[in-house]
Amino acid sequence: MPALTLFSFAKINLVLRVLRKRPDRYHDIETIMQTVDLTDTLTFSPVRSGISVTCTAPDVPVDERNLAYKAAQLLRERYGCRKGVRIHIDKRIPVAGGLAGGSGNAAMTLHALNRLWKLDLNRETLLGLSAELGSDVPFCLFGGMAAGEGRGERLTRLNSKSKEGFLLVNPACAVSSAWAYRNANLELTNVMSCINLDVSVWQGSDFQRKISHLYNDLESAVCAAYPMVEQARLSLKKCGAAGVLMSGSGPTVFGVFPDRADAEAARQRLIGHIEPAWRMFVVSPVSHEEVARRSGWMER
Repeated sequence: MPALTLFSFAKINLVLRVLRKRPDRYHDIETIMQTVDLTDTLTFSPVRSGISVTCTAPDVPVDERNLAYKAAQLLRERYGCRKGVRIHIDKRIPVAGGLAGGSGNAAMTLHALNRLWKLDLNRETLLGLSAELGSDVPFCLFGGMAAGEGRGERLTRLNSKSKEGFLLVNPACAVSSAWAYRNANLELTNVMSCINLDVSVWQGSDFQRKISHLYNDLESAVCAAYPMVEQARLSLKKCGAAGVLMSGSGPTVFGVFPDRADAEAARQRLIGHIEPAWRMFVVSPVSHEEVARRSGWMER
């Protein structure tokens, strides 16, 4: 079978509420996630045996620590598959950026090897496998907009016709997700469930109400410890973003604009006014159906 190329998409958290710490050392959260059109390109080449990973980003591990490698290894072990694969990742999504780049790579590996190795696994089976790999992987498997509960793996697909434009700013620092959750001040978080109201707002069309429902319980601790993240937030506010929020555990921060053209104009204004090592991306929301079409997988 010839090599297979798929795209894996970044996501942003429009809402991230940390409710409580769980006995398993994870946290119960409520979140609303949105796929955006920033992608990595993954090429899967069949080989006789074994798993190998290469990546254009030198700081990405290519051994058993890599999530795409883990996804392939999980399928081999679970289904007794003796076939092999060589995975090449052309990385555009910032590494450890709060954008689920590694989780997206793992999700597309499940889709790709389900086809290449002719495993014939259905949606529910793939979702179960994805939850074993990480909290964000189930969302990345099918994308679009979704509400997540539990560790974020219990998903409800949302209907959204969002036309907003987003400007992502990725400062030149890395933030550990474990550190961010460990240092979140849970005494200040709202443990009451707000997910139904958040869902209603983000499925609606009122732009200003959406801006008022941008929320991330991890943001204050990260901004206090990483001044570059706060600097990125301030830069986005100064260039006219209607709302600004850190995605996930950071450090990537995004500004929300009425449309993509406004986000692109803001990017132009920021050129020369942020640190040279920082990266900027103008992105748009991507629907579940568009993820399916552009990633080349078909839901069963």
